[in-house]
Amino acid sequence: MPASFIEPRLPHHAAELFQIMRDPLLYEYVDIAHRPATEIALRERIERNASGKSPDGSQEWLGWVIKSELGNIVGFITATIHQDGEAHIAYGIGSRFWGNGYAKSATEQLLNLLTQNYSVHQFCIITERENTRSVLLAQKMGFLEVASEVERQKHALNQSEILLCKLAR
Repeated sequence: MPASFIEPRLPHHAAELFQIMRDPLLYEYVDIAHRPATEIALRERIERNASGKSPDGSQEWLGWVIKSELGNIVGFITATIHQDGEAHIAYGIGSRFWGNGYAKSATEQLLNLLTQNYSVHQFCIITERENTRSVLLAQKMGFLEVASEVERQKHALNQSEILLCKLAR
């Protein structure tokens, strides 16, 4: 499996990251509205989020690029840390890099980083039930499906989405 590493997402990553984020296969299970229209729009989004906080200051908004062993960007990973200590993780890997272990490696790095540097007690991933790649990866990493209706409502899940969570060490 190729080695990968995560690096804080910065405006200078926009050009290379845009090439990954324009991949139509990334949006098979993700709302196309999350796709940046242009490289400039992506750079502006990265700059807006540079503070690491939501506009109201209630959440930590953190983002990294995922780089291959050669230093090329192969994807991205983000974490939203809520005041209750729950961290929501999302990632995208360019389709030409699927199956190489980049998402797993990056997620493991992120879980370690958040455990060491933030007051996180639980990690969660929300994904479409049909997104078997993400569901299987999360399960392989010890995330379990949370099926309670209270939790589904708390996270505003639609019928096709599932919530997978894992306690921090």
